[in-house]
Amino acid sequence: MRIRIGVVVLAVVLLIAAFISNIPSEAETVAACRKALDNTSTLTNRPDVCTDVSADTYRTFLLMYELREEGLD
Repeated sequence: MRIRIGVVVLAVVLLIAAFISNIPSEAETVAACRKALDNTSTLTNRPDVCTDVSADTYRTFLLMYELREEGLD
């Protein structure tokens, strides 16, 4: 009986660890947002990966993208 409980607890812990490891970090989210910007991105038309990025950070990325497109980077 103890072995069965131990196996169940171990399985639950492994499932929780696997779920947590699949959640992207803030740095990964920000990097994905910067890569997703294109000429259709606006303040109101964000790429899907940018929904979790703060408004200030997104605005900064959008301005950086526009400057880079104009050759002013």
